[in-house]
Amino acid sequence: MGELQVGIDIGGTKMLLLAKTADGDKSYKIDTGANFSGVDADRAISDFLQELPSPPSSIGIAVPGLVNHETGEVVYSDVLPKLDGWLPAVKKESYCPVRVLNDADAALIEAKHEVGSARNLVLIVVGTAIGASFWVDNQFLRGSQGWAGELGSIPLKTGDAIATLDQLAGGSSLLKRVGMDAQQLASLVKQGDAKALAAIADAGRSLGLGIATIIHLFNPEVIVLAGGTLAWQGYVEAALSSAQENTIPALWSGCKVHVSTHGGLLVVLGAMRAAAELAENL
Repeated sequence: MGELQVGIDIGGTKMLLLAKTADGDKSYKIDTGANFSGVDADRAISDFLQELPSPPSSIGIAVPGLVNHETGEVVYSDVLPKLDGWLPAVKKESYCPVRVLNDADAALIEAKHEVGSARNLVLIVVGTAIGASFWVDNQFLRGSQGWAGELGSIPLKTGDAIATLDQLAGGSSLLKRVGMDAQQLASLVKQGDAKALAAIADAGRSLGLGIATIIHLFNPEVIVLAGGTLAWQGYVEAALSSAQENTIPALWSGCKVHVSTHGGLLVVLGAMRAAAELAENL
C-alpha cells in the first residue's frame, strides 16, 4: 500500500477532502449545511477516494461534535445534527487505518507542530461554531467522557438574557444577526459599512471573553486561534483587545496568542496527521 495520506474536514458549511500524493496535493470541496448527513459524507468520501491514483495508507476525518474515541462514531453534533450516530463507511470497511476525531482535537494536533513545544497549549477553532481542545501537561485533557472542549456551549449573560458563546461569537450566529449570507456581509465590509464592522467587532469581543476564561482556568503558555470566522475584518483585533481587558495582567503576559498561519487548512492537516500517526503505531 502506498504512502498516500488523506485528511477530511467536515464543517458546518463545507467539507474539505485533501490527499498528499507523489504528484502533489489533490483536494475536493463540497457544501454541507444543517441537512448534511452521514450518507452524504460517505458518498463524497467514496467519490474522492476513487479519483486518487492509489489506495490511501491512512484516512483522518474531523467532525464538529462529540466523537466516541474507541469506535469512531459521531455521538452528537449540534452543527450537523444529521451526523449524529454516523460511523463512516470507510471506518467499517477498515481497508486502511481510519481515525475519526473532533475538529478542534485535529487542529490541536497540527498546531503543536506549528508553534513548537508547549507543555500547556489551547487550540480554539472559530468557524460556524466554536470549539476548543486542551493540551495540559503534555497530554490531551479529555474529561470523563472524552468530550472536554465544548467552549462554544459556555453560557454568558447578555443584558437580561443568557446566550452561549456560539450564539455570540460563532460565524453562523454572526450572519444570522446581520440577516445576510457571507457574500453579502463581505461586500458591506469591503465598502466599510459601519454596522457590518460593528457586528463583527461585537462578535470578536465575545470571543475575547472566552479567551479570558480559558487563560484564567488553564494558564496556558500558548493559545492558537484557527478557523474561517477569524478572517472577518476586525474580528481578531476585537477578540484580543477584549481578552486582554478582561484577563489578570500577569496571566495575560504569560500567554502567547497565536493566529494559525494554516488558516482554514489546520483542521484537515491535523486529521491527516492524526491518522498517519495511528498507522505508524499499528
